[in-house]
Amino acid sequence: MAVIITVLRRWRPVLCMGWRDAVRHRARTVFSVLLIMLPVTALIAGIAMTTAVAANRERTLETIPAGAQAVITATAVTRSNQPFPQLPEGASGVWIDDVGQVPATADEMLRCLPEGTVLLPFYQSRRLLATTGTSMRPGEQSEAGARVAVSGRTIASTTTVTMTEAGGEALRRLMPATSSGRMPRNGAEIVVSTALADRLRLAVGDTVTFTAPPFQGYMDTSGRIDDVIEDSQRAWRVSGLVRDDDSRAWGLAGWMSTMVERDHAGVDGHYLAVGARPITWGQVRRLNALQAFAVSRHVLTDGYPAAGDRYPVRLDPRVVLDRTVSLGIAALLGAATMLCLVTPAFSVSADQQRRTLGLAAASGAGPRDLRRIVTSQGIVIGLIGGVLGTLLGVAVMMLVVPRYRSISVGETLGSFPWPMLGLTLLMAVAIGYVATLLPARRVGRLNPVDALKDNPSESFRSPRRRRVATIALHASGPVLIVGAVACGAASLTLPIPHLDRGGSATVPMLLLAACVTLTVVGLIQLVRSLAAASSVLGGNAPLSLRLALRDASRHHHRFVPAATAVLVTVTMASYSLTLVGSTFANARDNTGEAVVGDHAMIVSASVPISNDYDRMVVADAVDALARQYPVSAHQPLYAAAMPKADYGADRQGMRRNESRRLPVARALLPRSAPECSDDQGQDTASVIYPGAPVRCVDFSAANPRSMHGISMINADTEMLVVSGDAMRLSGYPDAERMARTIEAGGVVVNDAAQVVDGRVELAVAPWSSGLPDRNNATRIVSKRAVFVRGFYPLAMSERTARGLGFTEFRYIGEYVDFAPRSGFMSGFMTMDGAIASVRSDHPLVQTTEYRGLRDAPIALLPTALLAAFALVATTVSLLLARTQTRRDMATMHAVGASPGFLRRLGFAQSGLILLTGIPAGMAAGLALGWFHVAWNRRIGLDGAWLHTDPVWPVQAMLVTGIVALALPLAAAVTGPPRDLTRRMID
Repeated sequence: MAVIITVLRRWRPVLCMGWRDAVRHRARTVFSVLLIMLPVTALIAGIAMTTAVAANRERTLETIPAGAQAVITATAVTRSNQPFPQLPEGASGVWIDDVGQVPATADEMLRCLPEGTVLLPFYQSRRLLATTGTSMRPGEQSEAGARVAVSGRTIASTTTVTMTEAGGEALRRLMPATSSGRMPRNGAEIVVSTALADRLRLAVGDTVTFTAPPFQGYMDTSGRIDDVIEDSQRAWRVSGLVRDDDSRAWGLAGWMSTMVERDHAGVDGHYLAVGARPITWGQVRRLNALQAFAVSRHVLTDGYPAAGDRYPVRLDPRVVLDRTVSLGIAALLGAATMLCLVTPAFSVSADQQRRTLGLAAASGAGPRDLRRIVTSQGIVIGLIGGVLGTLLGVAVMMLVVPRYRSISVGETLGSFPWPMLGLTLLMAVAIGYVATLLPARRVGRLNPVDALKDNPSESFRSPRRRRVATIALHASGPVLIVGAVACGAASLTLPIPHLDRGGSATVPMLLLAACVTLTVVGLIQLVRSLAAASSVLGGNAPLSLRLALRDASRHHHRFVPAATAVLVTVTMASYSLTLVGSTFANARDNTGEAVVGDHAMIVSASVPISNDYDRMVVADAVDALARQYPVSAHQPLYAAAMPKADYGADRQGMRRNESRRLPVARALLPRSAPECSDDQGQDTASVIYPGAPVRCVDFSAANPRSMHGISMINADTEMLVVSGDAMRLSGYPDAERMARTIEAGGVVVNDAAQVVDGRVELAVAPWSSGLPDRNNATRIVSKRAVFVRGFYPLAMSERTARGLGFTEFRYIGEYVDFAPRSGFMSGFMTMDGAIASVRSDHPLVQTTEYRGLRDAPIALLPTALLAAFALVATTVSLLLARTQTRRDMATMHAVGASPGFLRRLGFAQSGLILLTGIPAGMAAGLALGWFHVAWNRRIGLDGAWLHTDPVWPVQAMLVTGIVALALPLAAAVTGPPRDLTRRMID
């Protein structure tokens, strides 16, 4: 106790002096608190955005209807000795159903559940067609197309819908309360949502018909139910309405259920478990042995399993390494940002207290006491800024994260790691303390005589030692940058962990941390070097600029932190933008697009039925768009037909006949290319770079050859059939060359390695032989070819396709081109309007477009927030630096300087800070973004990462925006105060 009292007595006068100084210089104190509060706010908001997840206990509990103990899904996964590895919240991801596997029956699952449990089955469809344009009576059922008059009026009275079908008891639990009408009483009645009713102008008592479209081969959580119910239609009388913004319907069992009972292989079963006793985690695990999983109310509330009782998750070391790299760079940049923002405040504080500290030193205070005065301010301000930043961060989290992640406020709060608040608060205090170390070190060396006279402290070094120190200062920055480059290069060459081979990432991670740290320190030293040399620059510059340069050199302890704060915040914004752009570039290298640009898109049927029907609904939508927007042209798009996707046992013969009759074509790699094994694939570089050698790489790192966006019904998604005029509307820069090649009987491919001397070999074989290659092809022909990066794998004209033996084609949709309008962003605005119109007014069609970041503007939100943070930090740094120049302005005003000159001087000082920080910050952000992309390339996760795309137009907008907003703010905050008659000193 005596020791504690002694320590407190030593700190009491120190804290009193620090508090008095903080109260006297309120502006500086407020700015200091802001500079700690803003990074803490940004850190908490960033943590919330990265930890918030859409699937958590609260949202999962909402999926269990009232009165039910659990929702059980019996999958059609092949039975094996391995159980279905679910999470307590449900399936851990997508599962692959076996179309021939019969799911677990209700009797099998009841043996795993508590006695008295009842399983109530229900059925869920994918998108169906809902129409009032039939003459069917409620309760009637027929094949699709019967008694349907296809016309423009039919289209207007048709939309899409999803349906839930169940027995009476289950339906009462699954269906929301009706806003009008009542529940269905028999199989001829149905309840629909208000959204569907508004679209079709339905009222209680009206008749509506649902049609199951042809099966396209896609399966979701209900397995092959679309295959079972395809080409069937049924009519109902609307008995009630439910308030719902989605197009949905609820009916009693009798349509889907009857067909599933006849052909239930590959169809996942869905059940409500009802009973008095809860379903425990142990009982759920017994269900997993049947390849079923359950979402249990008891498990999510009172019986959540411990980590040791849950299924182990095998982590891919590459995923862990990827997350570690991202978090490591972000954490190091965040710490550097906070230090660089806070240090100027305490540098200014040390300058403003020089005479007070000198008086304290003359009165007997030792160097340790002087240092404590500064460090105590750092601790207190760090604590205050941490508390306020935490409160503001929680507020931002509640306002921004729910919209950004599309979750509720409760889910956001529930998924946030609350212990991080305490760590963040401790970090704020620690940052406040660390930020005072350099100013405290300078204060500890204070000369009391110089401080009392308010004169600069003179150096007692010999001229030789001063020259050595100057050389070391100018050389340290480049040396540190070179060291950072060396550490970064070494980290990219060392082995990394692998799922099969194992390994450790400790050394690469240490080198990565050293690279980022040396980069930040090296940049700070470069700024110091520039500040020291600035006095000899601008010999012929205007007087205000010369004085600003001289002031930067003489008072480098306030210029360097302010410029560094600008530098680091701009670095973070530029780095974030480079990473976002590179992510989109990587996705572009892995995905084929049939259309690109801001004036072209594809309009296709959202629920494909047949060539005639699809062509009619697309034509109706295109005509409607042409009446609202400047549609200059549209051309049809087709694909080669493929066998119908039927898995039913009674239709296998038809599928075999189509497989023998319909051909398939693929472009071949040259004979000189290596043959890859089954677990390998072609590398991305040889796909997108002409002349690059073909390499066989692990299948996880190979080019996936995925295509984006077009709905096709039983069509070969890798072979488009288009005319030259249609190709000209694709939006590609090479569209004219592509069109001429197709018109001349050639083909367009998206694999550069397939084209040799302007030609490509095409292999043709029937579908029954599998995908054609040199071994099973019935014919191999050579065609003139043009390579187009990022297009679909193969495209040709109908005449060329027929020459290869193709006779059947599937209508996909229409290329639609919009006439360019004058004005900035006009093309984007036209496309946005057309897309919104299709989504709201034409549910039977959908659009396919690709405009890069324009299609996902939310991806730029972190960059926008960082840019705003950089602007705020820049403004606060300028204001903080301005508090120290008031005395100098008073002196210059006393000797005749006009307010206009003082205003120009302040503007020059602020401009010099921006000119130093922004270009260096941009360069550092680009370099760190390139380094992060190089690490992604090294890890090989989610693609090859061959391109670093800084998104130069947005980078230019970033710089221009910061400068355009910071300079007026600088002019506003750097003007001379109104009262310059007194020279304020402590």
